[in-house]
Order: sequence, then C-alpha cells, then structure tokens
Amino acid sequence: MQDHFFQNISIPGARHRFLKNCVKSIGAILSGLVMTFGAQADVFYGEEIEVELVSESLNVVPGQTLWTAIRLDPSEGWHTYSKWPGDSGDATMIHEWTLPEGAVAGDIHWPTPEWLVFQGTDLVTFSYKSEVLLLVPIEVPASLDAERFTASAHVEWQVCDQICLIGDATVSLDLPVESGASRANPDWSDAIAQTRESLPISNHTLDALFAVAGDRISFSFTSNERVFEGVTEAWFYPEQRRILDPGPLRDVTIYPGVVQITHGQPRRMLTDLTQVAGLLAVQTSDGSVKSYVVNAQVADVQGIAAIAAVAAEQQGGQLAGAGQGNQSLIVILLSALAGGLILNLMPCVFPVLSIKAMSLTSKIGASASEYKTHGLAYTAGVVMAFLILASVLLALRAGGEAVGWAFQLQSPWFVSVLVFIFFVMGLSLSGVYEFGTRLMGVGSGLTQSGGYSSSFFTGVLATVVASPCTAPFMGVALGFALSQSWVVAMLVFAFLGLGMALPFLLLTFSPALIKHMPRPGPWMVNFKEFMAFPLYAAALWLLWVLGMQTGVNGMIAVASAALLLAMALWLLQKSTSSSTNWRLLNRVVSVVLVLTALSVLQMPFLDTRNAGVAGNPDEETSAEYEVFSAQRVEELRAAGTPVLVNMTAAWCITCLANEQTTLSTARVQNAMKEYGITYMKGDWTNQDPEISRVLDEFNRPSVPLYILYPADPQAAPEILPQLLTPAIVIEAFASL
Repeated sequence: MQDHFFQNISIPGARHRFLKNCVKSIGAILSGLVMTFGAQADVFYGEEIEVELVSESLNVVPGQTLWTAIRLDPSEGWHTYSKWPGDSGDATMIHEWTLPEGAVAGDIHWPTPEWLVFQGTDLVTFSYKSEVLLLVPIEVPASLDAERFTASAHVEWQVCDQICLIGDATVSLDLPVESGASRANPDWSDAIAQTRESLPISNHTLDALFAVAGDRISFSFTSNERVFEGVTEAWFYPEQRRILDPGPLRDVTIYPGVVQITHGQPRRMLTDLTQVAGLLAVQTSDGSVKSYVVNAQVADVQGIAAIAAVAAEQQGGQLAGAGQGNQSLIVILLSALAGGLILNLMPCVFPVLSIKAMSLTSKIGASASEYKTHGLAYTAGVVMAFLILASVLLALRAGGEAVGWAFQLQSPWFVSVLVFIFFVMGLSLSGVYEFGTRLMGVGSGLTQSGGYSSSFFTGVLATVVASPCTAPFMGVALGFALSQSWVVAMLVFAFLGLGMALPFLLLTFSPALIKHMPRPGPWMVNFKEFMAFPLYAAALWLLWVLGMQTGVNGMIAVASAALLLAMALWLLQKSTSSSTNWRLLNRVVSVVLVLTALSVLQMPFLDTRNAGVAGNPDEETSAEYEVFSAQRVEELRAAGTPVLVNMTAAWCITCLANEQTTLSTARVQNAMKEYGITYMKGDWTNQDPEISRVLDEFNRPSVPLYILYPADPQAAPEILPQLLTPAIVIEAFASL
C-alpha cells in the first residue's frame, strides 16, 4: 500500500527524483516497523501478509500428536519462500517455541513450492504465491496435567513483491486439554489434512542420478514402475544454492518411468559434488502436483545404461525428439551404430584402421586375452573421444552457440593442426622419422610396455581424423541426440563410437580371423610405406579446405610450416647416427624449426574470410546455382518456383562426393531446368548463423542437408537422403 502511495507523489524536476526514491525507501522501513510493533499479537495482520498459528483439532489429548501449522497468507502479488533456495529469498523460520512442560515441537513439514519466474529476467525463486500451511507436529506428553494447552511460536518470514520485507511476530493458540478423542477444527482440519497428504514423499522407489557436462547439469529420475504416467511437467528444487542455474535453460524430457531435467550451471557452481539432495515435483495434465524427496548420485556408465533401458522398455522403445515425432530409441541407436561403422570407410580413417589392424600381425602367437585387450583399449579410446567431442558440442550449444557436428572444422586453427597430424603421420610411415619401433608410430610415442596405450590413443586419433565426415545414418541419430537430454545424447554418441570401433573389436575377439591374417614379413614394410600416401592426400585435401577458409596466403603459410616440420624430423632422424656435437646441434635446430612451424597458428593468415560457396572459392555465384538466402527462398516460392537447397562445406567429404556424382551431372542439371527448379547452395565451411538456423530448424547437426522446397509456400519441404544418386534426386523432382 505504501508503495502505491509514494508512487503517486509528484515531485517536479529530474533533480528531485533522488528525494522521491528516499521517501519510498523510508516508506518500506516504516512498514517493517509496523510489522515489529505488532509482533506480540496472536494473529499478525499486515498490509502484505497475515501470519497465524492454527491447529487441526479444537482440543488437546494427552499422549497424542497435535498437528499445528504456521499459516502464511500473502497479499495478491506477494509471495513467501520455501526451504529449497532459488535465486533469492530466505525460508520462513521458527526461532523459538513456548510450550507446556514435556511437549516437544517437531520440524517444519514443507509443502511443495512453485517455480516462480520473474518476467524479463533470468531469476527464478521457489515460492508460495498464495496461502500456505507450514505443518509442525507437537508431541503432547501423556502425563500432561493441565486444563489449558498454550503454545506460541516466534516466527520470522520474508515476503516479497518488487521489494522484499522481513517481518517477525509471536503467534499463539490456546486449547482445552481433554481426555478421549480429539475434536476436528472445522476451520482448519480439512486444510491441514490435505496439506499433510500432499507433502513430499520420502519413501519411494525412485533412483536419482546427476551428471555434469560442459556448462550443463542434468538430473535423471527413474522407477521400474510407471510413476510418471500422465505427467506433463517437472521441476527439481535442490537443497543448496550453486547447484543449478534455474533459468533460462530448462530442458525436460518425460517418459512413463523416467524424468530428465537439464539446467545450465550457475556462475560459481559447487565443485566435487558426489550427491545432490533436493525435491522432484511433477505435475499431471489435471494440474495436480506430486513431489519426491530425492538424493541424486553421480551418474556412472551402469546408471546411464539403466536409464536408457527403463526408458526404452516402458515407452515401448519410443522417445520423443523435437521436430521428429516419435522415434524408436532402439532404431536411433542402431542408426548411430551403423553410421559409426561406415565412418571406417572414409579416406581419413581407413589408413589409421588398416595400419592398426596390420600391427596385429606382428603379434602372431600372442595370447587371446592380449588381442582382446588391444581391441578393448582401442574401443575405449574411440568411445571416450566421441563423448568428449559430444560434451564440448553440447556445452557450446547450451551457451547459445549455433554449432553442430564437425564444428571444429570451421576453425582454421583446428584444420591446420589436422594438416600437421596427417603430414607427420605420413612422414612416419614413409620412414623419415620413426616414432618408436612399432607400426603405429604416432600412437607408440605414448606407449609403455605392452602397447595397450598405443591402441587407446590410436582410437582417439581415429575419432579426431573422422570428425570431418558425416556418414549415412549419422544425420538422424545426431539430430535426435542434440534434441534430447544430456544422458540420452551421451548414449547416442557412445553408440557412434562403438560402431566405429566395431571392426577392429571384432577382429581382436575372433581367433579365426586372426589365424587368416598374413604372416609378418618384408611385405609389412612396403604396406606401411604405401599407406602413407592416403595420409598425404588427406593433408592436401585439408590444405584445400584451409584455402577455402582463409585464402591462398593461409594455405601457403601452413604448407610452409609442414615443410619445416618435415625438415625438423629429418634432422632428428639423422642425429641418431651423428657424433655427439652434431647430434646436439641437430636437435636444437629441430626444436627451433618445430616452434617456428607451430607459430603459424598465431598468424593473421589463419583468419577466416567469406569463401563464397564450397567448391568455388573465387566466385560468389555461377550459372548453375545461387548463393543461399532464406529471404530469396521465400521470394522464389511466393513466385511459384520450387527450390533445391544444398547445405554443404569444403571439409564435408560426403558433400563433395554428392556434388561430383549427382548434383553436378548433366542429367540432374537438365532435370532442374525441365522442372523449373532453382538450385541454391549454402556454404558452412566457416560459421554462418543463417545456415545454422536452417540446420536447427530441420533438426540436423551438420551438413550435408538437402532440402527440396515445393513451389507452394504452404507445402512442407522434403529432406533428401544424405547419400544421393541422380535417380533419387530426379524422382523427388517428379513428385513435386
């Protein structure tokens, strides 16, 4: 009331605004004083809130529990706070009870709060916006010998609207002591009983896990029963602050037996968390709310697998993905497995896998367990690398970055590092410099006796060099993963890694296959040297990608740095047979050359530039296509012209293959003219927010993406497969 009064004060002149603000502050202080002066009343009546101590019965029976409640009834627009802290506010406290001798008051039983968002801000509080009963049971001794039972409580509360006021009062009740049965209080017995029945449930079958990834924290709650059947909304209230950032990010996924809630991390999140206690509240379609007291444990592999199993079983294998309708989790995981398997055929990955497989021939006669351990180590490296990539990707997306699969290839710095890796690997296989004595030289630099770490890091390396590729089946799986909670996303990426590691894993677990492998001999040296050439080719291709991103100067700078690396490695190789002085000089010069080569990563030559369209760096347009523009697509469709959009990138091998085998062929070009289709290209070689928005719109994490827009602006566009043939494209044209 005082706030509205002082808002109506008119003090002319801008320099008097400070005085007006002071007057308003004095009003708030006076209101608090009024609260204090009324502190001894049995019922506190304030402008912003009423506070009262009420009981479930009209009498007190010795030896029975007396249920009482602190009634807080804030005025419209005001609210009080729960024991679960949000962004602000302190819970109501009872500082002191005054009770007859032998009577003992229990703790407050807190009802489920509401998730209160402050409009126009990211602030969220866990509050009570209307009347609330904070239940307190009082144990009455059987030996009570009195005619009256007088109880009083010194209560302190915080009530807030645009401002917050702290008040306190001593509230009390006085009841007759009677033997026999208690008599229901017609004013409060029903309300107290209903509040008691709706209190958070402590005895339940829910399992709770949490996981931290990037800038997110995700909570999963599972049950073997369908306890979440009909649930439409869910909230998690932690008991401590600095656990989660309540807003604006809050992703909720609900299945009959699983609820998953993901938040951003707070600015100063608590570290070394092993468990997070709190309250899970769920709401059904009729508006009723049920809550569970939980203690979430850190998620492990078994826990994640259990969550996925419960979700798949109780949903009949169905998970909901944004923009995709209902899709089978099993189908998604199989797609991820197949996509990872196909990655092994990509020209970047195949040499690494082949050399690693051939290295097993040098271990002919080893025990079966040794082979299996190599396979498991390689698989662990692949899966771990996929999960790390996924965590970074999800963290960037949680931070508002419009990134997708192979986002790192949009960084000229990362492409340059890949050029160096491929080139140095090729030099090692060619014998310019041997990293260790085993075939997989680059990995062997990290090897101890047994070579298992070599297998692990070979898996990591294989994943890194596979990152430019998007295999068939991967697009749907990745798009689904990025629309789900952290746990489901990690499961999909883990299956991608498992699919990629599967060929080598099967080889090491199959004695029959190992028996048929060729015996060690001179041919292995020739094979090793031959496999250097695909790696040189991959390095050349990445140099071309770099040229698309930075121009010729950036490409030449990195090529020159690669030449310095080659010279440094050659000198190191020569130093092994030189005298002591020459050996020292060679090594010093080699270190200088390596540092000089790596310094190119800091040069302005590696700044990105507008590259036009992938595959055509020197022109913005050509006669065959237009550069993609969402506005241009709308204009063409409004004019009755169908449009084929090709989202591509220079580092996308699948994109380039489709260009050469299908989209650039005379057959498809003639079909475009015949059906009156305008062909547009969007280049995602460097980051492009407009293309990123389109990828997100169609729930695709990366390129390639082929969209066929019908001439009718109201008709839904069609997404073509990731692997194209002329027949597929022309058939799609004919169906318009």
